[in-house]
Amino acid sequence: MFTPRASRSIYSPFAATRSSKSSSSGRRSVGIFSTGKRTPFASRSPAINKSLLHTSQIVEESSQYVVEIYGASLPVLITEALTLADRTTETSVKIDPNGWAWLVCGRRLFAWRYKQTHVVRSTLCKELPLPPSDLSHKCDLVSVIPSSDGGSSVSVMAVSPDGIIRYWPSLTNEGAFVETSADLNGEECFCLTAVQPYGYILATTTNQLLILSPASSGMQNTVSCRQLSPNKGMFSRMSSFIFGSQRTQSAQLAAHCILASVDEIDEDDEDDIRYFYALIGNVVQKWQLSHGGNEKIVFECHVEKYMRDHFIQEMDVSGVEDSNQIKVWMLDMQLVRGGIAVLGAAYDTRAVMPTMCYAVGIFDMSANDAPCNTTAFSLLQYSVRYQESNEDKLLSHCLLISDYNSRTAYMYASSYVICLTVAGKEASYDKIDFRSPGDCLLGSGSCDKIPIFFSNNHGLVTLKGQESKVLGPDISAVSETSFTSESIFGGGTPARPDRVEEMSQSEDSTLRLKAAFLHACKHNLDHAQAIVNDLFPSSDVTVEGAGSTIDITVATLSREIIDDFPASDPRWAESVPHDAASSTTSLILLHQLEDKLKAHDYFLSFLKNTDLWDKLTVVLNRDHQLSTHQLLCEHAEKLTAAISLRGHHTSFPNVVDAAIRKVLQHRGDTHVPSGLSPQDLFYRELSRIHEIVEALLEYEQDMLNTHLALHDQLTLISNINTIVEGMLHEAWQFRQSKALVYQSTNSSIAQLEFIPWTASTGPKGMRALLVRQHSLVLEYGINETEDVQWRGTLFQQLLELTDILLDGYLAQLESVKEKHSEDSDQYSELKHVYEQQRYVLIIPFVEQSQLERAASLAEKYCDFNILVKLCEETDNQERLQRYMNQFAEKGFTDFVFKWYLDEGKRGKLLSQPLPRNQQAALGQFLDSHDHLSWLHDIQMNSYSKAHDTLKRLAFKETEQFSRKKTLISLSKLSALASDEVQEDEIQDLIDEQILLAHQEALPVNVLHSLQIDQDTMPPFSAMNLIQLYCSEHNSSSNEYDFKKSLDLLSYVSKEDAEYEELKLHIWCQSIKKDNWTQIQGPEPLASCEHTIFFRTLGLAYDQGLDLHEYLPDIDTLLSSDELGDLRDSSHFQYLIRAGYEQIERVVT
Repeated sequence: MFTPRASRSIYSPFAATRSSKSSSSGRRSVGIFSTGKRTPFASRSPAINKSLLHTSQIVEESSQYVVEIYGASLPVLITEALTLADRTTETSVKIDPNGWAWLVCGRRLFAWRYKQTHVVRSTLCKELPLPPSDLSHKCDLVSVIPSSDGGSSVSVMAVSPDGIIRYWPSLTNEGAFVETSADLNGEECFCLTAVQPYGYILATTTNQLLILSPASSGMQNTVSCRQLSPNKGMFSRMSSFIFGSQRTQSAQLAAHCILASVDEIDEDDEDDIRYFYALIGNVVQKWQLSHGGNEKIVFECHVEKYMRDHFIQEMDVSGVEDSNQIKVWMLDMQLVRGGIAVLGAAYDTRAVMPTMCYAVGIFDMSANDAPCNTTAFSLLQYSVRYQESNEDKLLSHCLLISDYNSRTAYMYASSYVICLTVAGKEASYDKIDFRSPGDCLLGSGSCDKIPIFFSNNHGLVTLKGQESKVLGPDISAVSETSFTSESIFGGGTPARPDRVEEMSQSEDSTLRLKAAFLHACKHNLDHAQAIVNDLFPSSDVTVEGAGSTIDITVATLSREIIDDFPASDPRWAESVPHDAASSTTSLILLHQLEDKLKAHDYFLSFLKNTDLWDKLTVVLNRDHQLSTHQLLCEHAEKLTAAISLRGHHTSFPNVVDAAIRKVLQHRGDTHVPSGLSPQDLFYRELSRIHEIVEALLEYEQDMLNTHLALHDQLTLISNINTIVEGMLHEAWQFRQSKALVYQSTNSSIAQLEFIPWTASTGPKGMRALLVRQHSLVLEYGINETEDVQWRGTLFQQLLELTDILLDGYLAQLESVKEKHSEDSDQYSELKHVYEQQRYVLIIPFVEQSQLERAASLAEKYCDFNILVKLCEETDNQERLQRYMNQFAEKGFTDFVFKWYLDEGKRGKLLSQPLPRNQQAALGQFLDSHDHLSWLHDIQMNSYSKAHDTLKRLAFKETEQFSRKKTLISLSKLSALASDEVQEDEIQDLIDEQILLAHQEALPVNVLHSLQIDQDTMPPFSAMNLIQLYCSEHNSSSNEYDFKKSLDLLSYVSKEDAEYEELKLHIWCQSIKKDNWTQIQGPEPLASCEHTIFFRTLGLAYDQGLDLHEYLPDIDTLLSSDELGDLRDSSHFQYLIRAGYEQIERVVT
């Protein structure tokens, strides 16, 4: 068993203590294990209670991946160690593919089995004391190896950083260990890697490689330690370089050293050759081990050279005269099929603002000669701005490849994981942050090709891809070179340098930010950055609540940009504020709107290039918290809506002018400055552009109340639809296309409920207005005309309005789900309202025979009720089948099955021509509907399952005898048709049929006397039947009836308290059928042979009944209260006792 991550670079994110930088408290916020499984430890720390809000298995989620809890709960020892450790305790975790994991916390080592097997319980956990050392212990110097024979024995090898070796032959006996020293002469150990069966490779920070070999001689265990030395020859010079006189130089390269092992055995060689790779600086060595202490370096590959060449080519850097101008590091190495994958980093030292790039290179190491180049090289689309001060942080990335055959790899640091899809020359990525308070990654590994990470807050977690989404490149809004437009805050009243300088010194934070923006627009990026740094020091940045200075300032300036005055227009001269600056030089209204949108794009780029974008959190908007990023997107959306409105304004001037006048009246802007028009006032303040929709609907209602001619009425409604839909659609389209541009990268922002302005709530919100327009279109438009052309136009407009309405609901619903989960009351209530509104909005299309339009909406918004109705109304089974395939993962198939049941169409449910996978789904659905599932089972030739279901139904049947009889018969037939049903199960059914036959044979006079209808009577138990056969209601009962009663006793347990009572009752009732006082004569025994009692005895004897079992004791019988006065009759007692004596003789 090999270890794919045997070591960790000194750049490793796990080399430092585990305190999270995102934690604002002085003491590390532990927050361990936030899932419900680990709540028993919540009381140990207040920080833990905060993390228990997570109730599902999903911990984090990105656009392409979800982070889920892996495996069972962690052992108590682990949780307590993490809870009680202080922030200065260095903690690291190793997760091995062999199913074992270990945690090093200070001088304490914990090893536990995280993977369940039949040999070792998953909860097994042991604490072992590490050797004393002044240096910090780490998990990379520990190895846990299960026995190779598959037994339960587990050995542990641990080395202190200064070379003290401890070896436990058995984990279960922590007190029995071997301790020795590696004699490193002051060198520090770096990593320990198992290379079985030869032992362990120990690497030091100065590239010395030693092999540790445990041995057992009788009861004595030892560990030998010797230095690995390559064979002399072509590698002697390199050996001298690494291990000899050039130790100082090699030590400089050792900073990047990572050792990995590979589980390769040469099956043709009797020496069991093993190989391992060592990344020494920027060189990879392939080593060979064999029995007899023979080891050698097979070859060395200078991976740095090949990686550098590819970096130069793929980074698109020009004019590289010396390749060393591109600085390259080899960070980590992982195994892939036939070779290794190397993670590298590089940046251009010539660049003014250099960027650190990362790449993965694949090298074929299967041959005995060093590879001459990479077999594949993928430059990651992820990059970070390089600064010398944060070089260690940029180099603290490691590589994890859990599946050698997969194109997925994981580059990670202490607070995030970057999921890579390595294909071709570029590797797309998705980033998952672990930045919640107290959280960080303490280790990683893989098991069964599954990537596993150890989160301080959540324990073992794994990453799973969301298959419905595709990794793709990130998108930038505007590049740094976008600040080229001279119109930005220039125009007719340019911002003078002295005015800009005055603004930069203002006490008003908005004016200072505006000054920084103006400097950026004029390419004074350094000055702009300086103003921003002075205005918003990093130490003052907070992420708590809404209304922080940075968010309010950015939101205010964004609003000023979209509401700014067209200063170049002389008509606005008296209205422009003295400190205003314009984003446009145009006098044409449409061009002014376009310039505002361009200015807002520049502002967005300014925020990103000055690192303000990642510092934005939330603001208060429409009485709700809203992400500042979403507010900026809303401002841009309103600009696009205004541009759309302006385009329609020229087409419908009377309608828009009337609506604009209403808007200004509502605002109280009844006075229009000289030379300006209401249009100028309205289009200037675009942050309130949404008010036009309410005004349009008011104007529409006013005009409809004047009893327009039908054509004018339809024209008005259509025009209003066109304007409103055009505005909102443009805004929606902008939001969708710019989703990545306005996406926040700040994981500290809590998930907020998102209600787009195009779906704002409240009596005058956009949602209520669109619902009102929907009703108005139906009432005053579609229902008023039969003209095909008009109806087609109005229906299409109604569809588009409905689409906008439902999309707003859906956006809100998704945000509530992410904030509260699907199980929350908030989500359930909103979903219920959404589903009701969805049905109300779509069903008119069905009622008006607009089936295709109804189907398009129902498909998009998953209204399964309407989809099934459409298929049933059109009898289109092909379409229904298509929906079953299309919405299989959303539960449509089960919805169809339930719909058929609710509608009483059970025959159609069972006769559906379904493919095999859906037949299986139908079977699973019917598992909870036994009365139908057996029919499906028979149809699928699952006779054994049908038998079980029918038998279960039969034994539960208590209402109708005939139904139970049928079910028993069908169950028996199914059992006979199956090869899986045992004979004893069939016999049980036969016995049940016999019981039913006894009930069927009840005398008619008994049923009539009890007013029991033979067709509707319920099934009776054996006790009930005995009572009926022996009761006074059976006036014509004879020995055959009493014999049946005796037969029915076999259905009553002998351990039942009523068993003996029933047996006695049967014989007493048979005795009472005759008048024993009249039995006289010289031979009284012969005279009593005709009695029912003795005839029953004879019949029972003739039919093989065991009289010893079924005949009660003579004394018990003669003393029974049921016999009444007969008990005192000596003549009766004589006859019965004589009869018993005769029976005893005959039976014996």
